[in-house]
Amino acid sequence: MEHLTDFERDQLIEVVNIGAGNASTALSQMVEKKITIHVPDVFVDRVERVPQFFGETEKIMTVVLLKLLGDAPGIMLLMFPPESALKLAGLLTKQHKKNIKVLDELDRSALREVGNILSGASMTALSKFLDLNVLQSVPDAATDMLGSVVDTVLAEIGKESDIVLVFKVNFSIEGEDIDGQLFFLFDPKATAKILEATNKVVGRK
Repeated sequence: MEHLTDFERDQLIEVVNIGAGNASTALSQMVEKKITIHVPDVFVDRVERVPQFFGETEKIMTVVLLKLLGDAPGIMLLMFPPESALKLAGLLTKQHKKNIKVLDELDRSALREVGNILSGASMTALSKFLDLNVLQSVPDAATDMLGSVVDTVLAEIGKESDIVLVFKVNFSIEGEDIDGQLFFLFDPKATAKILEATNKVVGRK
């Protein structure tokens, strides 16, 4: 599978919207701020073409990574520019980060917990909607060049297939100048399961 029909794309966007909406609600409750999420973007192509979907590979980003396990295995990435990551960590830990340039262990722990909660919230919503069993690994957090992070993730998915499906959701925290991106990456086998489950749900409506 290297291409999606318009109908399949619309179905997948609807599914991701459900998961992203659940995740934004969870984050809003954590930071006690309004979260704005944008319409998900969908990309399916060969592994070597995927990095362009992530943006400038030389940019430094703070990334929280989780593996998705079960019926639809894949990878979730929660990404922030370092400045946004510091501001979010400050909101979560109730500490001012204005004069701090580097995340400490408390900050990274807080961001890992954000990734854990957002992944759990989105996957719980998708699992219920699609009747699939999806679990998640323990999150990891790092600040690195975007290209290095993406290459590592794609090498993992590339072990199973040379085609990858990527969902991207942009979000922001109102009044805090914090912007982030939520990515979900799946190989064709997981994508086929998601599409099949989606078709069943649509057929019941």
